[in-house]
Amino acid sequence: MKQVPFFVSVLSAALTAGSARAELAATFESGGAKDTRADRLPALYVKAGESPTPFLPGGEFSVTWTGKLVLAERQRLSFSFEGEGKATLTIDGEEVHTEDGTLGATASKSTRFNKGEHDITIVYRSKADGSGRFRLFWEERAFPKQSVPPTVFKTEAMEEDLARKGRLLFAENHCSKCHMGAAGMTELTEFGPMLLASGSRLNEQWIAEWLANPSAFRHDTRMPDLIDESTPAGKQQAADLAAWLMTQKVGEAPPAPDKALAQKGGEHFHRLGCVACHTPAGSEGDPNRVPLSNVAFKFQPGALSGFLKKPDAWYAHIGMPDFALSDAEADQIAAFLLDESSKTERKPSTFPKGDPAKGMEIATALNCGSCHAGTGAMNVTLPTTDAIFKKDWAAAGCVSATPGPKAPRLALDDADRAALVAFSKKGMAPLTRHVPSEYAASKVKALHCTSCHGMDGHASLLDTRHVETKSLVAHVAGENEKLDQSRPHLTYIGEMLHSSYIEGMLTGKPTGGRPRPWLDMRMPGYTSYATGLADGLARLHGVVPGKAEPVQIDAALAEIGKKIASSEGFGCTTCHGVGPVKPSAAFEVEGVNFALSHERLRKEWYIRWMDNPTSVTPGSKMPRYSDEGKSQRPELDGDANKQFEAIWNYIQKP
Repeated sequence: MKQVPFFVSVLSAALTAGSARAELAATFESGGAKDTRADRLPALYVKAGESPTPFLPGGEFSVTWTGKLVLAERQRLSFSFEGEGKATLTIDGEEVHTEDGTLGATASKSTRFNKGEHDITIVYRSKADGSGRFRLFWEERAFPKQSVPPTVFKTEAMEEDLARKGRLLFAENHCSKCHMGAAGMTELTEFGPMLLASGSRLNEQWIAEWLANPSAFRHDTRMPDLIDESTPAGKQQAADLAAWLMTQKVGEAPPAPDKALAQKGGEHFHRLGCVACHTPAGSEGDPNRVPLSNVAFKFQPGALSGFLKKPDAWYAHIGMPDFALSDAEADQIAAFLLDESSKTERKPSTFPKGDPAKGMEIATALNCGSCHAGTGAMNVTLPTTDAIFKKDWAAAGCVSATPGPKAPRLALDDADRAALVAFSKKGMAPLTRHVPSEYAASKVKALHCTSCHGMDGHASLLDTRHVETKSLVAHVAGENEKLDQSRPHLTYIGEMLHSSYIEGMLTGKPTGGRPRPWLDMRMPGYTSYATGLADGLARLHGVVPGKAEPVQIDAALAEIGKKIASSEGFGCTTCHGVGPVKPSAAFEVEGVNFALSHERLRKEWYIRWMDNPTSVTPGSKMPRYSDEGKSQRPELDGDANKQFEAIWNYIQKP
């Protein structure tokens, strides 16, 4: 067997390619207009009637992907397509493959390519009705046909996509809530937290200070600064609003958790990997993480447990996910967070006593109800979205550097303002178009998915951050003797799992239960984002979203697969359970139960994984059983691919 598989060496080369990024420049054309964005992969899936990008109308379109193909060694490769439409692949100026109609019936001739960078261009044209699907595959003697991985593509630094960034900022800052009239972009349907239960959950002093200066608590907040705290009148307004919000109650908060639970809560905090997204109380140096020093200042002690159990109860589009904590776990973590954050020294309040009635009047004048449903504090006299796109955003208004006394002051830097101004020049049409693949790509970033999961050859942030909280479990005997605690990588997620299964994972209710119950960490739920994110992740890979087809197996082949998977074959059942039967001897690592395979896995990914696991997940403990298509087992003439097919038939219904 090869010690360093070709794919791994290719991946390493792609990751060390200077300042270039692993992506391609994708230029779309439709209706006489053009739009260019960065794509991880030359892949797409667009339905008839949909827009291929937010900046182009629906209808027949073309896209040209350009960049570099980076090879770590000389190889003889054959390329092929999948999808519908017309596509042409050109490498180093030479046409390698072209196909029209239903793609995938033919492949390019096997061609030798030298080590290093190769200019690559892929031109794809959709069907006449505007629908399109495209994927690029390759194969070589060392590996079977598989989609070309994102890590072998490279493009020089592209000019920042200001308009695309501005469109997202417009949605994230809830601009359309005050300036109504835009619809279509899914992010426009997102709302800020409901205020109905504020008085049952939050502390009045925190509310006043938050309203007076939101960015002092979170630099990345999308809550605008609506009050001038530098004046006595401004402080009084903040106090009045806080007093009014304290009248918004739903039930009474339970008592504070027992402080004796704090140590156990610290253990959970470490094992769940909370430090991936949060800086522990007292260490506020990382601007990319949410600080926890203000937890005790923000929450009424008994309300924190309820928030941890159901973070989206009053804020459907919160970034904090639902870990499906038990009552005991929520109380324990709350006790830990309250204990740690209560050690943060706070200055005495400088805010006067507030008047709830005046606070209601101020909330209405400030149009708080537009972003925070349920308060009735609405002011619908502001210009519509259509009207504001006729103005110069750089000259005046919310986006300008000098927004004026009545305009909200958004937490924008100069780059954000430039992006919003660039977007304003595109008109409001891009707000009417939902593009699932771009939605998914933005949510992977916004929800910090790579904080816990590696992707495209890059380790997760938790891999380096987790040591920060290791002291919280130092007293626990056997803590370092557990099964492997690594999390799955996201590089191939859209082609690995059926989108129906991804959606179940994202709602926190995966089919068949947790696939990796031995992990201390658990995949949390993002209920509000689950459907759109699952759909978009599949489309990013050019895969049609859907669920597993009904089970169809070759019984004879499945029986051979059962033998190969057993202890007398590859020994798969050493680490993988089969339904209720536990793995026979999973000493260091456990595998996902075979009974979940049918609902979870797409076959093409399974073949890729079986052929070379470390090419999919670097550092995987999964052994490699194939060397250029040959296996050490005698079944099926030692043909590894036929043996993998046999195991596939077995695990469809073990």
